[in-house]
Amino acid sequence: MGRSFMIGLLKHGSLEVALGAVVMSMVVASTCGAHVPASVYVSLFLAVWFIYILDRLFDARKIPALASNPRHHFYQEHFSQLLTVLVMVGSAGLGSLIYLPAPVLLYGVLVMGSCLLYLLWVFLSTRSLPKEVVVAALYTAGISLAPRALANSGVRPVDLLILIVIFLIAFINLVLFSRQERQYDMADSQESFITRWKPEKIRLLLRAAFTVAVIGIAGLSWFSGSLLPLQGLLMLMLGVLWILYQRMADFENSLTYRLIGDGIFLMPIVLLI
Repeated sequence: MGRSFMIGLLKHGSLEVALGAVVMSMVVASTCGAHVPASVYVSLFLAVWFIYILDRLFDARKIPALASNPRHHFYQEHFSQLLTVLVMVGSAGLGSLIYLPAPVLLYGVLVMGSCLLYLLWVFLSTRSLPKEVVVAALYTAGISLAPRALANSGVRPVDLLILIVIFLIAFINLVLFSRQERQYDMADSQESFITRWKPEKIRLLLRAAFTVAVIGIAGLSWFSGSLLPLQGLLMLMLGVLWILYQRMADFENSLTYRLIGDGIFLMPIVLLI
């Protein structure tokens, strides 16, 4: 594994997504008062990274010709090396399972199984699922499973509202990326509702999602005034995505938008310090 491969892995390997999932899981744990062992976060990082690498490898294998998308092209060019990384990450993930509390292990297997079934469906089926919706839902389930499994209290309405807002932020993030890469996906025959819908309809969907997310964040005040720091953080994350939405044309020939979009899930570190 040479230097160029390592640089490409840092650029296209979704490490920031896996780290962001850990940070967001910590946020969920803090809101429901759950004590989550460090071993759980290690397993979560490995699981998310494994799923993302596997998803990209499936995409690379499914595209018949040389991919026009730089990320897919990287996975095609370094398929065998990335397969080795996948095996290493998967092996480490399996090894980490022995350190998980029983409730987390049970829910984790269910969520991981759902992710793998979804990826197999995408790879084998000719019928496409709304990827952005499914991935955002699985992401939200993944980051919340350990805190909810270890929480001393049941699921409260405020907990559900927080998860709905997180789902919407993840969904907006994914739609923005798919919208920006629409031409690549069309050229590579990667069908989704983003490639089928007209740009005006996608824009309307994004504005509706932004609006509902803002209402959801504001609605947290109805439950408790102590959630103000969390509300400010969620609004800041949403604000960055809104700016990204407005300025996507500035990133026409750059992948910086991905660093910004995925980077927002690392912002809650400020709240956790």
